Amino acid sequence: KSAFTVPEQFFYTSMGGSWGAHLKFAGYDGVVVHGKSEKPVYLLVQDGKAELRGASALWGKDAAEVNSLLKSELGSSARVLSTGPAGENLVTFATTLADEDAAAWGAAIMGSKKLKAIAVRGNGVRPPAANPEKLEALVKYLRESWHGAGAGATLSHIPSLSKKKMICYGCPTGCVRTNVETNGGIKIKVCCQAAGFYEPAAGAYYGKLTDVPLHASRLCQNYGLDTHVMASILIWLEDGHNAGVLTEENTGLPLSKFGSWEFIETLVKKISLREGFGDTLAQGVPQAADSIGGKARELITDYLDKNGQRMAYGPRLYNACGIFYATEPRMTLPTLHEMTIPILGWKEWVKGAEGAYMSYDLLQEIGRRFWGSELAFDCSTYDGKAITAKKIQDKIRAEECLILCAFFYPLRACDYTDTHEGDPAIESKLYSAVTGNETDEEGLNRIGERVFNLERAVLTREDPRGKKVDEIPEFNFTVPIEGEHLNPELLAPGKDGEPISKKGTVVDREKFSQMLSEYYELRGWDSSGLQTKQKLAELDLGDIAQDLAQRGLTE
Repeated sequence: KSAFTVPEQFFYTSMGGSWGAHLKFAGYDGVVVHGKSEKPVYLLVQDGKAELRGASALWGKDAAEVNSLLKSELGSSARVLSTGPAGENLVTFATTLADEDAAAWGAAIMGSKKLKAIAVRGNGVRPPAANPEKLEALVKYLRESWHGAGAGATLSHIPSLSKKKMICYGCPTGCVRTNVETNGGIKIKVCCQAAGFYEPAAGAYYGKLTDVPLHASRLCQNYGLDTHVMASILIWLEDGHNAGVLTEENTGLPLSKFGSWEFIETLVKKISLREGFGDTLAQGVPQAADSIGGKARELITDYLDKNGQRMAYGPRLYNACGIFYATEPRMTLPTLHEMTIPILGWKEWVKGAEGAYMSYDLLQEIGRRFWGSELAFDCSTYDGKAITAKKIQDKIRAEECLILCAFFYPLRACDYTDTHEGDPAIESKLYSAVTGNETDEEGLNRIGERVFNLERAVLTREDPRGKKVDEIPEFNFTVPIEGEHLNPELLAPGKDGEPISKKGTVVDREKFSQMLSEYYELRGWDSSGLQTKQKLAELDLGDIAQDLAQRGLTE
C-alpha cells in the first residue's frame, strides 16, 4: 500500500534499467517481503536463494552511495535497488533508485520495514524461449522496421555537456534517456520531467542555462523524492511566498533565493530528513496546506491531481484522460501517453514541422485498430472515449505484465515506413514465442482486462468510503484551462480533424458522468461502478467475486 494515495491504498509502480532482468537471472520472477525488521537490513537474491544481511552501516546514506557500496562488496555483476533518506523517514512520495538511475515509487514501504536495499546477482543466462526461431524473427522485425523507442521529452533545456545514451536492458537502440556529465563531474540521468522540474525556477533566478536543474534532479534521485510532487511543492511555495502566506521565518526555507542551488538543496534535505517545515511538506502539498489553513489552501488552484502530484495531460484538454484520473490509484503516464503522444505528433503535423506525419487520417486509423473508435482523438466530443479508455487500460496492463517499455510499446505508428502503419498484435506474438502459449491480440488484451479487474477489486476492498469512488479534482469542472506544458496553445483535433483550441474550456460535468456510465457498462460493472459477479466469473476471478460479495461490494 502507499501512504501517498488518497485514500491510502494499493498502488503499483514501474522502472526501467536492468534490475528486473537480473532478478530473473538470479532465479526469481518477483520478491515478496513480509513483516518488519528490528534493525536495518538488505536482501540479497542470488542463484535461486535469498538472505537478509545487516545494513546498519548503510542506514542514513543516500541511494546512489548505497548502490555503489553494495556493488563494491558484491561485485559489478550485482544490481541494486535501494532507498535513500526520504524512504527511511517515511516521506509519503519517496522513491527508490536502482542501476542506470532507474527510479520508482515505494521507498517509504521499504523504509517502514527497515529494508534498505534489494541486491540481485545472477549468472546472466537468459531463460530459453519456447520458440527461439519465432522470437528471433520477431526481434529482427523490431530492429529493422521499428529501430527503437523514440518517445520522451526533448532535452533543449540541458546545457551542452558530455552526453551518452542510457539504454535499458533488451532495448534495440535506446530513447531520450541520457546520461549527462556536468562541468562539476556529476553524472545524472536525464529523461523527461525529472531532468527539468527545477529549470523554470533556476532559469528565472540565474537568468541563463546552468547545471543547477541537473544537480537538483540528481539530489532528488539520491535522497529519493518524486519530482512530480516536488514540482507541485515548488509552485505552492512560490505562490505562498508571493502572497505573503509563507515566509522564511515560518518555513525555515531561503524563499528569497527561490531557484538557487542553496534553496533546492535546503528544501530536499529538510523534506527527506523531516526537519522543521520539511516534516509538513513530507506529506505532500494538500496536507501541508491543510495544516496551515486559510489562504494557504486557497493557493492550490488547478494543478494538483487527487494525490498531490502535478496534473499532467488533464481532462480539460484530453477528454478520455478524465477516466484514467478517476479510476486509477495514481497518475499513470503510460495510459495518459496513449492519448497525448499521438495528438502532440498531430499538432506538429498541423504546423508543418519537418518529418511530422501524424495526420488526422492516421489518428483515426490508430483509434480504429487499437482503441475501438475512430473518435478516440476527437477532442471536441466525449463520444468514443469510454471504449478508448477501457482498451488503453487493458492493453497497458498486459504490456506491464510482459515488462515491455512504455516508450516503445504499443507500436501505434511507425516512423520508418511510408504508410506509418502500426502493429497492435506484436505483443501477443512475443508472448506466444517466449511462453509457447499461443495467444492472439484479443486474448492478451483479455489478460490485461483480468489484471485491471483484479486491481479494481483490491481498490474497492480497501477504500474506507465503502466502495471505489471514481472522481477527478473539482477544478476540472470549474476553472477554465489556460495552458499545458507541452501544448501551450491547447491545440487539439476537433470534428473531422479540424484544429481547435481548447483554451478556456472546462470538463462538462454531465457529459463526463455519461462517459463514465458508458465506461462502467463496457466494463460489465453496475451503474455505480461496482463489479458484477458475472463479469468477474467470466474473467476467471470467481474467488474474488465471492470475497467481494461477502463484503457487500459486488452486484
